[in-house]
Amino acid sequence: MAVEEEGLRVFQSVKIKIGEAKNLPTYPGPNKMRDCYCTVNLDREEVFRTKIVEKSLCPFYGEDFYCEIPRSFRHLSFYVFDRDVFRRDSIIGKVAIQKEDLPKYHNRDTWFQLQHVDADSEVQGKVHLELRLSEVITDTGAVCHKLATRILECQGLPIVNGQCDPYATVTLAGPCRSEAKKTKVKKKTNNPQFDEVFYFEVTRPCSYSRKSHFDFEEEDVDKLEIRVDLWNASNLKFGDEFLGELRVPLNVLRQSSCYEAWYFLQPRDNGSKSLKPGDLGSLRLNVVYTEDHVFSSNYYRPLRDLLLRSADVEPVSASAAHVLGEVCREKQEAAVPLVRFFLHYGRVVPFISAIASAEVQRTQDPNTIFRGNSLTSKCIDETMKLAGMHYLHVTLKPAIEEICQGHRPCEIDPVKLKDGENLENNMENLRQYVDRIFSVITKSGVSCPTVMCDIFFSLREAAAKRFQDDLDVRYTAVSSFIFLRFFAPAILSPNLFQLTPHHTDPQTSRTLTLISKTIQTLGSLSKSKSASFKESYMAAFYEFFNEQKYADAVKNFLDLISSSGRRDPKSVEQPILLKEGFMIKRAQGRKRFGMKNFKKRWFRLTNHEFTYQRSKGDQPLCSIPIENILAVERLEEESFKMKNPHRRGPCKLAGGKEPAGKCFPGNSRGRRASSGTGGFL
Repeated sequence: MAVEEEGLRVFQSVKIKIGEAKNLPTYPGPNKMRDCYCTVNLDREEVFRTKIVEKSLCPFYGEDFYCEIPRSFRHLSFYVFDRDVFRRDSIIGKVAIQKEDLPKYHNRDTWFQLQHVDADSEVQGKVHLELRLSEVITDTGAVCHKLATRILECQGLPIVNGQCDPYATVTLAGPCRSEAKKTKVKKKTNNPQFDEVFYFEVTRPCSYSRKSHFDFEEEDVDKLEIRVDLWNASNLKFGDEFLGELRVPLNVLRQSSCYEAWYFLQPRDNGSKSLKPGDLGSLRLNVVYTEDHVFSSNYYRPLRDLLLRSADVEPVSASAAHVLGEVCREKQEAAVPLVRFFLHYGRVVPFISAIASAEVQRTQDPNTIFRGNSLTSKCIDETMKLAGMHYLHVTLKPAIEEICQGHRPCEIDPVKLKDGENLENNMENLRQYVDRIFSVITKSGVSCPTVMCDIFFSLREAAAKRFQDDLDVRYTAVSSFIFLRFFAPAILSPNLFQLTPHHTDPQTSRTLTLISKTIQTLGSLSKSKSASFKESYMAAFYEFFNEQKYADAVKNFLDLISSSGRRDPKSVEQPILLKEGFMIKRAQGRKRFGMKNFKKRWFRLTNHEFTYQRSKGDQPLCSIPIENILAVERLEEESFKMKNPHRRGPCKLAGGKEPAGKCFPGNSRGRRASSGTGGFL
């Protein structure tokens, strides 16, 4: 969360390690075991959910979660659920840590006892309340007092089942009275503005005599209180849902006849007895809560300028950014802010190129290049996470969804086969899934973000220059990131990359694990692939992919994503063919009788240029450098009643005899929009 006050902003974040639970209560049935998962909540808002651990009373999760907190909160809560496939999942217990208590448990493993949970104890939000007590003289001369209770507004009420239609009841309660009044319902808001006033008569003892100054007896004050209950209006037969309450004794008016304050909603005191703490088991957690206090940007200008010069410092190890990376115990803690900083100022490629080149120079064995958790590796990982998330979703999400919905058996370990499953059928299912994933990855090169391509280009060049005798190092330097650190982890845990909303079920998770292992090995281009598997069944399965076409597809893909349009095209030995084929070109002139002139041409698109000729193998009639292409637009085939139409707009031609118009300066990565059969250039 960012809170700005007099030039100071406060940013909140939390990093959580959910370890394990133990001694959960047995299920009331013959099986006794439970299928449990854990959620993380800010007040009542769920922000994370672990995988489901089946058939265990001591489930181990071992999952990490990090988030920036966008708002204020009161409790950080953890709920342990038991999955029920037929009914709503049931809550076993919870751990709730108040915000002010988080420093007590900072960055250390702690066992917390699970507490009992009921609906009336789960509250959040606050109420703005004003009380005013006035002295009134009746027609008979008697003195009485009226209490004006004004509910102004509420903030942060929970959203229940996707909606919040709150209203409040106001009750003046005492030993012999309970008088309640109700506000209007505010639709579709969890921050309702009520601004309603309710009046109550405060009964005085008969012995009371009028005094010259405002005063009332202590026994009256102690016996009366104002209770405000918040409810969520519901159309369901179960009735309205309780959101929380507050109780204010009237003795707050002892010093002044007017009192105004914000109150946090409290659980309802219904007299129920909770279970003993030990009856529900315990949960092991490690919580790191951070508040960063940041001044306005002008305070940091000298540091900013020093960091921006880091890429130009020689050696780069003496630069400010590299020194910060060495000072931090965890490289990730330095990489995250550095990458975001350099991305903002457009300097992430020069910086990563500099530190990557320095790391390559220190590497002695090409087989270990970029394999450690260095500052370079962490910075590239973070850049791919920020710049490549959309690319990852476009590439993998449809295939992952197909696997999750298909639910086809793919277990190939003979020991783990279920009754009725056939090993050969499972292998064929898995092979089809691997082919599908492999195909979408290797055909996605034109969609790879420019910043990633430029970084991969620098890695490729640095590795090829350092290890000139190893022809494969230019590929392994790139594949160690794009396959091992980008695609393979996303396939293995799609929920961590927002490819699926939650953890996949155990069978699908196992399928994705096998796919990830295979894709990772295919992308590594290792010389002895089958030997790289520890499991014999994986080595046997990989025999399906011991064909040269897979290695060629990986190399073509790596060639494409490690080329850079901003650099000299001659730096890449051979142009990389993206697409070629016949299209119908509309010429700029007309035929003798005024009819439109169409010609069939062979078009060829590489990462260097866009060309066309009369037929395949002929000399190009024209050549358009890729950096001169401004945009590509698909033409509707119905417009000209023919397949694959193409029309060339004004652009600069290099060579060729056909007429040319003016040049429009194009984006250097314009080729990334050039897929398709017909179009306008």
